[in-house]
Amino acid sequence: MSKPTRIPPSEWEIMEVLWGQSPLSAAEVLERVWPTTSWTIKTVRALLTRLQQKNVVSRRTIHGTYVFDPAVCRGDCLRQESRSFVDRFFQGNPISLIVHLLKEEHHSDADLQRLRNAIEQREGTPRSAGTTGPRKTPRKGRQP
Repeated sequence: MSKPTRIPPSEWEIMEVLWGQSPLSAAEVLERVWPTTSWTIKTVRALLTRLQQKNVVSRRTIHGTYVFDPAVCRGDCLRQESRSFVDRFFQGNPISLIVHLLKEEHHSDADLQRLRNAIEQREGTPRSAGTTGPRKTPRKGRQP
């Protein structure tokens, strides 16, 4: 995603449906979200319109019906949301988030092993330029 776009939880729910299957009409989106939201077709259309205005959803016509497709990939949105969260609550340091979660949450042995494996895999992978060391531009609220 070239420009940061905030996707609130209600819109994220619509995006999850579209990332799972598309193209879909507003009615088809409603069928998939209704069991957990009880939204109306009017609500779904409003959310789809907002997403379209943000350029994260595209709309086209098939057989006279508007259908919607995601215009951005889930991974890009997830990266952006993660970065925003880490910046706001952990002063831009993702390790602080990981340490916090390790201290505050219960984790199964299997989860801890997944974490160990990820660390070992990361340590065994050559680091590309720009992935380690200090940032070239300081994040908001941090001293260089």
